[in-house]
Amino acid sequence: MPLDAFEARLTFIELLRRLNASVQSATKCAQFALRYQDLSEDLYSCILEELDKTSLNARINILYFLETLCENSIRTGYEEYVDMVTRDLSEILDKVVPPAQGALANVALARKALDNLKQKSIITTENYESAEAMLSEREKLVSQEEFQMKKELPSFSKEEILRRMEEDRERHKRMRENIWVIPPGDAMQIEFENAWETTSSLDEDDYEMMREENAILEQASR
Repeated sequence: MPLDAFEARLTFIELLRRLNASVQSATKCAQFALRYQDLSEDLYSCILEELDKTSLNARINILYFLETLCENSIRTGYEEYVDMVTRDLSEILDKVVPPAQGALANVALARKALDNLKQKSIITTENYESAEAMLSEREKLVSQEEFQMKKELPSFSKEEILRRMEEDRERHKRMRENIWVIPPGDAMQIEFENAWETTSSLDEDDYEMMREENAILEQASR
């Protein structure tokens, strides 16, 4: 029996609160969001609301869930969730890495999630650069020793620290698996773009090496 809008919101919020670093929990949540895609705006608003309310650890889980949601949305041909995530990417990162005590622990994982979205062609280079600039500024802010919050969040409990360590191990496992995933599109073009972006500019050492190789080839051809 289909759920009405109110019931769908309650169920989805419960799924969001149960998210962990596993692929299974993120996939289950994404499948629900796509099953009730006619309520996409309502369900998406639940995500933003939970990012405001939940712990710093849980915000990272939601961020990585959004990556799974976008992947599944593209796969099924329903890209409204992708459009909303792209539109609100800086706002989402602002919530994941808030100007608060302990937020620095989320910076590296938030940056990796952002890299994943770009590598999988979920967001454009322009989206990436804008979000990365915002994230870099936030990192500087929360790193400043003199920065004092008027209303500090409580420190992580021992239970939260242990859970974060376990979930970080799970995320790193997923990251290693994702190294071999080729995003949708022209594989050769994607490989060229990755090589272009990761190759450093030519410098004098490169030119000197080319001159030496040319000299060797010229001598060998005589």
